[in-house]
Amino acid sequence: MNDSTPWLTKALRKFDRFPLSVRFLLAFTPLVVAVVWMTFFSAADRYQVTRDLERLERHTSLAVEAGNLVGQLQRERSTSITLLESDNPAKLREYLREARTATDNHLTSLRVQLDQPMPRSASSSYLSDLRTLSHSLYELADIRSGIDQETTTSDKTDQYFTSRIEQLNNLIGRLSAMTEHNQIGRKLNAYFILNRLKELLGQERLIIARAIISHELTDPQQQQLVALAAKQQTVLTGYRSQIDNSASYADLTLESPITALRNRLINSSEPSTLLQETRPEEWFVQQSDRARLLTRLETGLAETIRGETDQLLASAREELWRYLLISPLTLLACLTFAVLIFQQTQFRFLLTKAVFEHTHDRITVTDSRANIIEVNDAFTRNTGYSRQEVLGHNPNMLQSGRQGPEFYKQLWQELKTTGKWQGEIWNRRKNGEFFAELTTINAITNRHGNIENYVSVSSDITDRAAQHERELEYRAYHDPLTGLPNQILLRDRLEHALMLAKHSNDQIVVAAFDLDHFSQINEKYGHAAGDVLIERIARRLQSIMRDCDTIARTGGDELLVVIEQLENPAKGRRLLERLQQELAQPIEFDGFTTTLTASIGATAFPEDDGDADTLIRHATEALHQAKHNGRARLSWFDPEQGRDQSAFSQLLHRLEKAIVENELCLHYQPKVDMATGELLGVESLLRWQDPERGMIPPGAFLPQVEQHPISIDIGNWVLDTAISQVEKWKARGIDVSVSVNINAVHLLDPDFISTLRGHIRRYPGFNPASLELEILESTAINDIELAGKVLTECRKLGVHVSLDDFGTGFAALDYLKRLPADTLKIDQSFVRDMEDDKGNRAIIKGIIGLARAFNFDVIAEGVETTEQGCTLIELGCLNAQGFGIARPMPAHEFDSWRQTWKPPAAWRQRKAG
Repeated sequence: MNDSTPWLTKALRKFDRFPLSVRFLLAFTPLVVAVVWMTFFSAADRYQVTRDLERLERHTSLAVEAGNLVGQLQRERSTSITLLESDNPAKLREYLREARTATDNHLTSLRVQLDQPMPRSASSSYLSDLRTLSHSLYELADIRSGIDQETTTSDKTDQYFTSRIEQLNNLIGRLSAMTEHNQIGRKLNAYFILNRLKELLGQERLIIARAIISHELTDPQQQQLVALAAKQQTVLTGYRSQIDNSASYADLTLESPITALRNRLINSSEPSTLLQETRPEEWFVQQSDRARLLTRLETGLAETIRGETDQLLASAREELWRYLLISPLTLLACLTFAVLIFQQTQFRFLLTKAVFEHTHDRITVTDSRANIIEVNDAFTRNTGYSRQEVLGHNPNMLQSGRQGPEFYKQLWQELKTTGKWQGEIWNRRKNGEFFAELTTINAITNRHGNIENYVSVSSDITDRAAQHERELEYRAYHDPLTGLPNQILLRDRLEHALMLAKHSNDQIVVAAFDLDHFSQINEKYGHAAGDVLIERIARRLQSIMRDCDTIARTGGDELLVVIEQLENPAKGRRLLERLQQELAQPIEFDGFTTTLTASIGATAFPEDDGDADTLIRHATEALHQAKHNGRARLSWFDPEQGRDQSAFSQLLHRLEKAIVENELCLHYQPKVDMATGELLGVESLLRWQDPERGMIPPGAFLPQVEQHPISIDIGNWVLDTAISQVEKWKARGIDVSVSVNINAVHLLDPDFISTLRGHIRRYPGFNPASLELEILESTAINDIELAGKVLTECRKLGVHVSLDDFGTGFAALDYLKRLPADTLKIDQSFVRDMEDDKGNRAIIKGIIGLARAFNFDVIAEGVETTEQGCTLIELGCLNAQGFGIARPMPAHEFDSWRQTWKPPAAWRQRKAG
């Protein structure tokens, strides 16, 4: 509210003091008066429109009768003058009697209409003038008598008739300006123009009639005909501009035998000869035909005018009656609605008042400057202040000081930005006691968007807030599943232990636990059962720990242990081994029983002289080493090897960057049938195109990260790239299969099958039979059961499987039976020395025999010479790959090799043994 209008503010406050019923009456009375006022004047306007249309309808009917009378007066005038100037009037008297009869009939019809009682709405000067003119036609009897007795002249007769016709036409012409309806006005104007045209034709008829009787056309008469012809064209153009060309009365033309005679008389140098050739009887017949045409057009136009006028009048009357019926009903409905609004408002007002007074929540209402203008009874109960003590004061009088200025600054910023705020506030009661409230503040704005009030609703949550603070603190430092400390709390305790150890010369052991193959528990029993097992394990381990030690859960199946106050690391080692043994005992969970092993990585302070974060990182690195060495064991961090581990971290970082920046690439080595030269497929071999060191072979980096999860990312990249390349070759008409090497970590990853399925689905046209997975023999032996299941799922997808480097591991014959493979690959170490080493030759022969026995295909690696190929063919191994066939090559070189390569003649001539 602007300060410049204090009178308005005072008036509104006085208005608010009135009872609700009085305020409602004062508010609605002007509205009801306005509605009644508007209704009355709208009804009066509609009534006036109806009266105007009634008057127009009456005047139009009289104008049509006057127009008909004009036509008959024109006919009687022409016949009367012709009779007075004719030498043989016998025939013309018959035409004159007919004309007088028609004139009397139309004059009588006009007078009958004028004598009828006129509605008050039809009274006007127009009617008065028309009555006066009709009365002047009583003199017509005297004029006719003079004509019959030949006591009058043709000029007097012409003057009398012409003056009456002009007066009637002028009255008809006035009517078009008396209506606001444009369409009817145009038609009335056209009716007037049509009568003017009839008068011009009548004057033309009179001149020609006199000329026919006298057989002579004087120069003044000829000039009059020229002037009349021009006026007729002008009037005809005006007539056509006022009417619709598609209407029936639009077919008006001046072309006729009479018009042709007129034009000949105008243009003839000897009009007397032409007049002598014209028979009066024929000319009168032609005149009658043209008069009937004009009468027909005039009648059509008049009927259209009457029809539209009647239609407008009917619509106006209908709208008037509808308004007279609907307006009172609308006013009654508005009043009824106003009463209902009053009742509902009164109910809501009383309800709001009851809620305000009886709610247990503290309600505070302030003005736009945040000064208190109203509080409820709960305010006094909660704060100890009475209503009179706080009115006009700012609510900040309740502030406790436990929340700083920044808190209230953010509160007001959010309140002004969004119009509302909700949160917890600590306040102080009148007696000095602190209490917490859950407060909601809303800004109340006027119709201009300016804030007028703030309403605050607060609930006392002191007990709940204190409990909530304790819960938040506990959750911030403890694992929600097991209740064990989390890494934050463990780190704090470790920092405290390190500080004490530096003064007491005690030793500290930090260990990282990881439950081996715990993901299989979740897959087999479900994640809910896995959570139960984690809780049981936490309680079991915690029962063994000393009070001064800390065990924390850092996520999933990973734990951290801090063992303090040790005289030497051996005591810490014994405790860790005891924890490991305890985990190996059978444990029941959720109706199941299982045994678990744990991989442990540990480091000891002060031999490993680092801060808390460094000790935790070193323990984690030792854990990775334990898992790499076969799991279920305890590995200690060697500070001397820390530098090597740092180099390993750098390698991981560079490989992650290589994947992101597309520095990895694949080369492809063909696999062929040596006897026929048939291409069997290609093996994809990874290369690293380092921007600084150039092309790096896989042996320089893959073995180092083989047990790290990054090997899974690399394997997935190889899979996707190889499948994509097969599809590119397929688009060029090259049908070839590809094999991809998969390491143990990748194969035994729980998501391997779903990820492989995703790679295949990414390329809708890819045939899974075009993909072969090459698995190292040692990979499968590490976990023969899980490997067998994974390979079975691969073959269900249509993917082929081969055992790579076969013969270099320690596989038993039972393993070959349990592994669902398609192909055995003879390791290149046997092929390379088989010519000089009979043992290698025997091993190759044995592998070929095993392949036949187990129905495997067999392929040899490392064929570099023609002699090696011949020997393999003799032993029964026809399929091979190696430098003697082709070196690994980029994809763009493969097509050229495929088109040019042929096997040596010696291979084609050899026969398998």
